[in-house]
Amino acid sequence: MSPRNSFAFRTGICLLPALLAGCASLPTSGPTGVEIVRAQRDLGKFELVELDEAVVAELEAAPSSGRGRLSVLAQPGDVDRIGPGDILQISIFEVGAALFGGRGATLDPAAPATGSGETLPPVVVGRDGSITLPWVGRIQAAGSTPDELGMTLTGRYRANSENPQVMVAIRENVNNTVVVQGDVKKPGRLPLTLARERVLDAIAIAGGLANPTADSLVNISRGDRSAEGPLSAIEPGSIDDLQLLPQDRLSITFRPRTYTLLGAAGKPAEVPFQNMRVSLAEALGRGAGPNENQADPRAVFVFRYEPANLDGSPAEGAVPVAYRVNMRDPMAYFLTQRFEMHPRDVVYVGNAGANIPTKAMQILNLFFSPFYTAKVVTQ
Repeated sequence: MSPRNSFAFRTGICLLPALLAGCASLPTSGPTGVEIVRAQRDLGKFELVELDEAVVAELEAAPSSGRGRLSVLAQPGDVDRIGPGDILQISIFEVGAALFGGRGATLDPAAPATGSGETLPPVVVGRDGSITLPWVGRIQAAGSTPDELGMTLTGRYRANSENPQVMVAIRENVNNTVVVQGDVKKPGRLPLTLARERVLDAIAIAGGLANPTADSLVNISRGDRSAEGPLSAIEPGSIDDLQLLPQDRLSITFRPRTYTLLGAAGKPAEVPFQNMRVSLAEALGRGAGPNENQADPRAVFVFRYEPANLDGSPAEGAVPVAYRVNMRDPMAYFLTQRFEMHPRDVVYVGNAGANIPTKAMQILNLFFSPFYTAKVVTQ
């Protein structure tokens, strides 16, 4: 061995302990599975749950976070009551002595009775709920149905007309309406009918959604109460498909759901759900799976808060939980198909412990390669 090569060899031997001692400081994509378990044991700041058949069955049995959220607003109510702002069409039909447009009563009892009809100009219900009509004066209309108001007016006109009959119709409905706004194609005010429109009916009448259903939320304000739920969880006619009441306000919001892939995953990224449900197996597959040159298949984790809000943010009393799955176990591939992802979940693939010594050897190879190259050139 030449003096130059001998010096390089001795230098490398001297540097080897320092390089190995500094392995912990070598760049990695995150902690190893052993380090995560140790952190949970020593610090106790999060729960660590091994993903097995019992855990997956318990998660599947838990009620869906989206269903039943709107049903808390369910209550009976009418949609045909007259209210302030409504425009009424009132028609009066008379037989015999007439107040409106007729020839009046005849003195000959053998003569046939005469009849007449009169349609009054449109009448607007005042802010106090009352209307003013000729021969009647001011009368309360709000709170009555058109038929009920017609019967009341018939009784009032009977004092001055021989046989009056009054028909009332709501010409322009203002009180019995709901407002649909947000991410729909035709937002606006929707009049309610006796067909009893529901949440999904209102959205369809408003032209449908402007964005995918899977990532749309509906918020319903009813009086001083409100509730919000995912539109994808509402089935036609279900308890969440509420029958709408006057003055309800529906707001549709597009809120894309995502989860994050980190660590030794094939492609660390923030990934949109795109579908209504995404399993852990699908989540890993979208990231091209664990990196075979870097990942520890026994250290696949899902980090989340439980319980969580619809958007994945921590709910009141939430605790951080880490689910660990061993992908070396063939059964894990079935379990990950049943494990459902939540918004804001973090899927972390741990680094293999052997990666750090391997990186140290790579650094040593880089260190010695110039000497080997020089030796080849000089020979």
